[in-house]
Amino acid sequence: MRRALTVAAVLAGLSGPASGLFAQAVPEGSQATRVDPGYRRTPSFRNDPFRHVTIPHWGLVFDVGATAANNTLELADVGALLFLNDSSKNPGGLLPGDAIDVLGLIPKGSGLQGSAQGEGGAYLGGPFGHHFALGLSVRGSGYGSFQLDDNVVSLLRDGNGSRQDFSLGNTKGIGLATAEGGAHAMLRFGALGSVDGVHLSLGFGGRYIRPVVFASTRSTVANGGTIRVTGDTIKADIALEQLLTRQPKETMKGSGKAADFLARLEWPTSGFAVEALVANLGSIDIPRVERSTVQFKVNTTRLQEVNDSLKADTLKVQDTITVKLTLPKVVRFTASSWANRILQIDLSATMPVTGEFETPLAVDVGTTWRFIRTLPLRAGIVLGGNQGIGYTGGFAIEGRTMFLQVGGQSLGGFMKKATGVGARFELGLFF
Repeated sequence: MRRALTVAAVLAGLSGPASGLFAQAVPEGSQATRVDPGYRRTPSFRNDPFRHVTIPHWGLVFDVGATAANNTLELADVGALLFLNDSSKNPGGLLPGDAIDVLGLIPKGSGLQGSAQGEGGAYLGGPFGHHFALGLSVRGSGYGSFQLDDNVVSLLRDGNGSRQDFSLGNTKGIGLATAEGGAHAMLRFGALGSVDGVHLSLGFGGRYIRPVVFASTRSTVANGGTIRVTGDTIKADIALEQLLTRQPKETMKGSGKAADFLARLEWPTSGFAVEALVANLGSIDIPRVERSTVQFKVNTTRLQEVNDSLKADTLKVQDTITVKLTLPKVVRFTASSWANRILQIDLSATMPVTGEFETPLAVDVGTTWRFIRTLPLRAGIVLGGNQGIGYTGGFAIEGRTMFLQVGGQSLGGFMKKATGVGARFELGLFF
């Protein structure tokens, strides 16, 4: 992470003292003086409830986006696994040895981690004059993450040649899908202090949320239980808990609320802006969640007894409960600057999230090139997260009657070397 932040600082400084991320006079004839303010807020791949509130006209926007990543498997590895699992191409199918080979790719000490997020929906809204904008949205969202503790990976990958005691540790997985309806508004003030003064924008809104699907699995024994493997003995005491919704109609009776806030300061003459976003502040109640548990205890010298115990100890439904789940919060700070007549630079930092959906600090450096004012081209890099360095790219068409934005990202590497991918598509039609 230190390396990622250092690279971000270097990139920010490459634009030099005359064109860095600091207030400066916009060059004469700059695109910054001609681009509609609604397009100056660069779109992000990340969760952004205010994504469309700044559109310049009343319109209807359809959008869909998704990102999935892990810390180990490259796209080439995933392709190989899919090929091996395809019986029509590989008659032998995916063998246990192939899975062990995959575990061998996981760096020691890190375990296997992965996350995914997706959303899609429609937005209707636009400005009321120059100082107020309002929008209504409906969408579906999904979140998921998993972690296979390094102890488990070591047992399966390295065996017990160098150690005898193992644990499930922090092994867990969780997934949530929701249906949402929301309203967001933007208040614009300015110019403050002088004709060329700062423009202040304040955004606020909320969403009503219905759960659709929820699933979770985790270890319930302290410290993940114990697994001891010696030359002649296998001893284990582990327990798992599974939470799962099986009745969609009952699950949809649950509810939740989320609040979102944004503050943006922009100096149009200087071509500079800073922004703070706090979103997803809330929780959701999920009813009729089946809680199942299984406990596996064995102390034997016979491998067959272990196999018999695994068959006998299956998940058993204990009861049905209501789960209160905290939504993954979003805290993001962004700075933007027009470095010259055609180039806009955006630097944002998304703060770490802890809880059910953990994510580390991530820094995004993006550039927008406007060789033609209405046809911006975008490219950038992603630093941090679970994937190291990634790359983003895309283009847009920004017109008076519509806009179209398409983007893709390659996380943790480029193309087949990537350990994560993302895509976003947005189409807006103005009235």
